[in-house]
Order: sequence, then structure tokens, then C-alpha cells
Amino acid sequence: MTDAQTIAGRFIEAVNNRDFETLARLLDDDVAFDSLTGQRTLGIGPLRTWVMSYLRHFDESFGDVVLMRDPFGQRVAADTTARGTYRETMAGFPEASDQTYAIPSVFIFEIEDGVITRLSHYRNLRLFERELAG
Repeated sequence: MTDAQTIAGRFIEAVNNRDFETLARLLDDDVAFDSLTGQRTLGIGPLRTWVMSYLRHFDESFGDVVLMRDPFGQRVAADTTARGTYRETMAGFPEASDQTYAIPSVFIFEIEDGVITRLSHYRNLRLFERELAG
């Protein structure tokens, strides 16, 4: 079985590369995703739709990745820096005008039987909105 930290690292790499085939292999069909906007998405199809929509608004990648896991090897935290360009206005956010940003961002992965069953994405939304507002 593949180590949970390796799976989390592959997930971030696949997002950065826009490699949706690899993402699909890393995710459970019934994956639960808690987005940074507070919405919960259930299932690989709805998650893919959400990610593609998000990336249409925010051309974003993740670097400075530090992976940490729990003692049981089922949960992994990824402390990252999200770097991107805000390309298209997203509801609830300031107007987009190709603003660039770099902001701390955290993922929490829950992994069972070699696949991601739950994924949560966090960042300070007030700080993010200030970065986008100028």
C-alpha cells in the first residue's frame, strides 16, 4: 500500500499539473470535499466539476509544500503556499482583473485503502479577499 504522505504529495502535484486522470485515481468515488468557501461536495464527479470551475476563476498552483501525518497514517496535512492569478470573477469575491497572489493554504487528507476519502481545503478568507482587492 502507498504511504499516505506520498498520496497527498501526488494529489498536489496532479492539481499543479492539471492532471485530472491522476486525480481520479487518487480519489475514492464517494470522496467528501470541504472547500475553502465552506461548501461540501460529495462524489468524484461533483468534485471534478468544482475543481475545474475553481481553476477557471483562479489559475492557482501550490508550492512550499510541507506534509505531516498522524501516527496512524490515515490523515495528512499539507501546509502550502497558493500562488495564482485571479482571472474571472467568482461570486462572493472581489472583481477579477488578473490580480496575482501568494497566500498560505492548507489541505487535510483522510486516506483509506490507498485512496483519498475526505479532503478539506483551508485558508484565511479575509486575507485572501484583501489580496484580491488590491
